[in-house]
Amino acid sequence: MWRRWIWNGKQWLFDWGVRQQRRWAGLKPRRRRLEQGELSWLERAAPAGAPVLVLLHGFGAEKDHWAMLARRLPKSFRLIAPDLPGHGDSMSNLDISYRVEAQADRLRAFLEVWGVEHVHLIGNSMGGAIAANFAARYPRHVASLTLLNAAGAGVSASEMAELWQRSGENPMLDMSSADGVRAMLDWAMYRPPPVPGFAIEVAAARKAERVEVERKIFDDLLDSVDQRPLLASIQAPTLIVWGREDRILHVEDADCFAASIVGSEKQVLEQVGHLPMMEQPRQVADLWLDFARRRAM
Repeated sequence: MWRRWIWNGKQWLFDWGVRQQRRWAGLKPRRRRLEQGELSWLERAAPAGAPVLVLLHGFGAEKDHWAMLARRLPKSFRLIAPDLPGHGDSMSNLDISYRVEAQADRLRAFLEVWGVEHVHLIGNSMGGAIAANFAARYPRHVASLTLLNAAGAGVSASEMAELWQRSGENPMLDMSSADGVRAMLDWAMYRPPPVPGFAIEVAAARKAERVEVERKIFDDLLDSVDQRPLLASIQAPTLIVWGREDRILHVEDADCFAASIVGSEKQVLEQVGHLPMMEQPRQVADLWLDFARRRAM
């Protein structure tokens, strides 16, 4: 019984920390039951007619990964950060496709749920591949596109890709233990922040419940991630941001995106890894605001 109380206390503290991050960012949780299952997202409201910014997370991540960036963006923007299907509190069915184009098609349907037609898109990692696919196939809905360490180019093997090719080990699918979560933090961030042990334990336990669906998502993603054939058709003003120390997706992939998307701009951030919106949220916010005001407002 004592162990259960202690464990419940750890989960409560973990969730309290998440709620605090949301509160500081002005984000409120929202849910909607759809035909295929539930859609969950965070939203910060803005006056009618305000520009809308949609934030797409990466593989194995969730909507709350955007809270630190959201805190640093002006309240004149309406912010929407969904749990992409298969992640967080959104639908996680094993019998649906998680291919990049399927997720982009769902995003088009989600715009109707949110009551918006024209959005600024920011995508990180897998979310970047989905955002690029969406921008290429649904151009009239995209005011601007920002790719943060985006999947979809794959021109240079990263440190993680080389490990996987050499040994078959995939740290992204090995997070159901505390050691696995700590290892993934080291992979994802140049300087991971100190994380309390109880938070690592809770994160690992929740990952352990998602092993099957995350393997399904990864397989579908791997089979559909290459977006190079579509990049030249992207018309939206595009900003490419990359952490130079990314060990998951090689920084040289930024050059492929920049060369393929006409008129795009590229920024490489020093001493930043795979998650610039969490590692340097102020710098990313400033870069995006400058870009959006010059190119897309």
